[in-house]
Amino acid sequence: MRRLLLINPAHVVDGRIHRGPAQFPIPPLNLGYVAALTPPGWEIHIIDENLRPEDGAAWHPDVVGLTALTPNAPRAYALAEHYRAAGATVVIGGVHASALPDEAARYVDSVVVADAEGAWPQVLTDIQAGTLQPRYEGGFGTLDGLLLPRRALYPRGYFTEIAITSKGCPGHCDFCAIWRFYGRRYRVRPVDEVVNELASLNPRKLIFLADDNLTQSPGRVIELCQEMVRQGVRRPLAIQGALSLADRDDLLEWLKRAGCVYVFVGLESLNGDALSRIGKPNLLETDAEGYRRRLANLHRPRLGIYGSFIVGLEEDTPDVFDDLECFISDTQIDCALINILAPTPGTVLWERLEAENRLLYTDFPGDYAYYTQDTVCFRPAQMSPRQLQAGARDLIARLNHPARLVRRTRQTWHHTHSPLATAIAVEWNRRSGVAARRPPLRIPPEQ
Repeated sequence: MRRLLLINPAHVVDGRIHRGPAQFPIPPLNLGYVAALTPPGWEIHIIDENLRPEDGAAWHPDVVGLTALTPNAPRAYALAEHYRAAGATVVIGGVHASALPDEAARYVDSVVVADAEGAWPQVLTDIQAGTLQPRYEGGFGTLDGLLLPRRALYPRGYFTEIAITSKGCPGHCDFCAIWRFYGRRYRVRPVDEVVNELASLNPRKLIFLADDNLTQSPGRVIELCQEMVRQGVRRPLAIQGALSLADRDDLLEWLKRAGCVYVFVGLESLNGDALSRIGKPNLLETDAEGYRRRLANLHRPRLGIYGSFIVGLEEDTPDVFDDLECFISDTQIDCALINILAPTPGTVLWERLEAENRLLYTDFPGDYAYYTQDTVCFRPAQMSPRQLQAGARDLIARLNHPARLVRRTRQTWHHTHSPLATAIAVEWNRRSGVAARRPPLRIPPEQ
């Protein structure tokens, strides 16, 4: 029996785990799929450092599989060196390694680019034969017959379950690497397979459908919800999708009937020029009234709203913070996520800022740890880095001031009549306010 250790690295800065502005840890779905693809004859252990740190070296793994986003890439590389020194073969995959495979190859024995599902069985075969290659192309295969992730291997303590019904996004946002990662391909799973998987999950636990763009095909989402209702598989769902889903009353009705509790929508900016620049020219319509109408439509069937915004775009001046505060208050968005623009490798944004010499921290790979959505790591166009950092943190603190949380909690209950939706809003907003009052990862320069 050979031993396989799969690790979701934490985001570590100066030796301490940084848990982000308001993150609820969610199970690392990709590692669950890798475990499912591992043939008999392997003993498997999964560590999620975002849930709880653990050194698996004493378990004496033969193979270690790592996944990494850009901010936790330094930690992934440190873990790779640790386990290689202990005699394990180390393989890495994920978005960051796929964007920079040559860099990742300096720290591991092999890199998997794109979907791990298309390469993992061959990786293990080659390891056992002593013919491991330095790089494997996982490709983008069909999602039909996708094996269920081995959820029983996850550590306990997650707030949510997680599943997908599709992969990819045909959009081309300049701050996002997903469309390049998947080559603007959009692949879907058969509806009956998705429903069968959802039926196997805890009916009392929130399920996050982590599709990059679930509502790309509204008719398919309606079909999925109808089949869930027909089979009696009603589940508390949180989904993310395009704001245009608010224009389909039939879609909203079926989402609610299937158990949907929250809808996460990327609103990004109230400035039409900014939206055009980042690749979302049709999002705002003619003015902010289009947002207000659509957000009201989402609340009408008693759905909670996660509204995500980006500050630090080229068109943003210091006035952006007051404008967003007023808009979020007026529209009574239940959970607001304020993201500082975060360039990452593999995005158009990264390439542009790098070419313009506007990246602040370039001692890589260590400085990747600062490229997060709550840290300024570039020079904005119309304010100083320090103004952007302070403005974003002050906005989050004001939105989630304890006295204000009482009113926002009542609003969420009024909109949703859901104890679960209200509890989620309370905890999300409370954590956001606490995080905004912590010292920043790094104080950016004044200019």
